[in-house]
Amino acid sequence: MKVLALCVVLISFFWAREIPACELSSIEKYVYVQLREGHPEVAITFLKNLEDIQNPEGIHLLGVLYLDGCAGIQDARLANYYFSKAGALGFAPAIKALADSYMAGDGVEVNKATAFTLYEKAAKLGYGPAQFNAGIMLKNGEGISVFLRKAYVMLDLASKNPDLGSLQQDAAFHRDQVKESLREILDQGVTPIKYPPAP
Repeated sequence: MKVLALCVVLISFFWAREIPACELSSIEKYVYVQLREGHPEVAITFLKNLEDIQNPEGIHLLGVLYLDGCAGIQDARLANYYFSKAGALGFAPAIKALADSYMAGDGVEVNKATAFTLYEKAAKLGYGPAQFNAGIMLKNGEGISVFLRKAYVMLDLASKNPDLGSLQQDAAFHRDQVKESLREILDQGVTPIKYPPAP
């Protein structure tokens, strides 16, 4: 029963990313197979070996397993440690995962400004999901000031980024909403708000 629960969590992780199995990395495939076969300890040992050689993808997946409880325990603080470590190596999905933790309060206090900073960092590395999240935060002013011009740029990048899969359409929809808002503001002769607001 425990093995089934582990598989369901990991399968959900891969499905949520909307990546066909043929596009998973070799590391993801190996971990998936080990969990599916009921060998979470083998997956953890494999990922810890990758941590020893500073492989950012392996370190990030270790964080995912701890966040989801596939490592035998569910520990969001430990997951964030691994996300931070992989993020320090420039692995954008880990930086975005840490941002998600700050948005949701997983193992840390909710801090939307920190989440935005991390989303923006991962977005600058070209990671579509982070571009989308940063764009939405800028559009809606979630924990930060509204900055429509920058929201437009982020959402435009996300709408063209294959990392997003079917969410590219959502990014384009939100981008077009921002474009219309900017047009209305300019038609009124008002300068759009700058980020951060002047003191």
